[in-house]
Amino acid sequence: MIRRSMLKGLGTVAILSLGALATPALAADTTIRVASVTGPSHHHNVSLRWFADRVNAKGVGLNIEVLDGAQLGGERDYIEGMMLGSIQMAQVSTAPVSGFIPEFDLFSLPYLIRDTDHFKNVVAGPVGAKYGELAEARGLKILAWFDNGYRNVFNKVRPVVTPEDMDGLKIRVMESPLMVNTLNAMGGSATPMSYSELYTALEQGVLDGGENAAGNVLNDKFYEVSGYFSMTQHFRPPGIVAISMGTWNGLSEEQQAVLTEEAAALQDYEIQLTAEVGAAAVEELKAKGMEINEADVAAFRERMGPVYEDFIAKHGAETLEMVQNTQ
Repeated sequence: MIRRSMLKGLGTVAILSLGALATPALAADTTIRVASVTGPSHHHNVSLRWFADRVNAKGVGLNIEVLDGAQLGGERDYIEGMMLGSIQMAQVSTAPVSGFIPEFDLFSLPYLIRDTDHFKNVVAGPVGAKYGELAEARGLKILAWFDNGYRNVFNKVRPVVTPEDMDGLKIRVMESPLMVNTLNAMGGSATPMSYSELYTALEQGVLDGGENAAGNVLNDKFYEVSGYFSMTQHFRPPGIVAISMGTWNGLSEEQQAVLTEEAAALQDYEIQLTAEVGAAAVEELKAKGMEINEADVAAFRERMGPVYEDFIAKHGAETLEMVQNTQ
């Protein structure tokens, strides 16, 4: 009787063991680190942490961690790293992406995006799909588009209302030939420089100003070294949240579906947050002592013909016209 019970027990163990072998073991949680150059309080990182919490809560074995404050280097490092597979995921501006995928210069064209609805429809339509394919061909999968809001000129010399007011002003721009050409066409003297060097350059009088969205001017305290913020609204280059194709291909279909779904929610969340942050930042800059003024946007826009002609000569007009014709 005892022997029969023992054999029965052993048989049960054997069956359970066979069952365990037949069922794949659950994979350990996959941690994906998202690199970002901005500080922890920046609304991009607020958005990314919101996204991370939602993905982590889905219980599909994904753990998203946000590494902000340029812990993993600069945006060019992130882009190259994702292409090589050494960086898993990152939030970057489209301007440095153009250094690796020249067609992304499109998004740096001045006065290209008319308003927030236009931006949403451009990235959600055929243009967004085309640029998603271009990115994947180079090892990046775009999960979400970020709206950075309008970039405006700020400086320590005078208010900028017309192109004539830009005369003689040395203005920092990103290291992008298209952006250099734009600020020069606006009437200023464009000076490419690392963003991290701008505050000191203004403080020491090496430069007269820069150009950026109101939230960034506030976040990085440029109101301490410049007194005028002029609403030139010349650039509205978006950002992207991208994942290395190597990392993406290593995920299960369920994990990919969760990332896709939550990234769509992230895109909507960030676009709304950008609008709120931008409006609040302008008011706070006023409170910090900056003089805010409207600019003659039409006068600046009229000067952009050579910038567009140069872009068309390099890349053709097809995609540009797709953006312009998006309702």
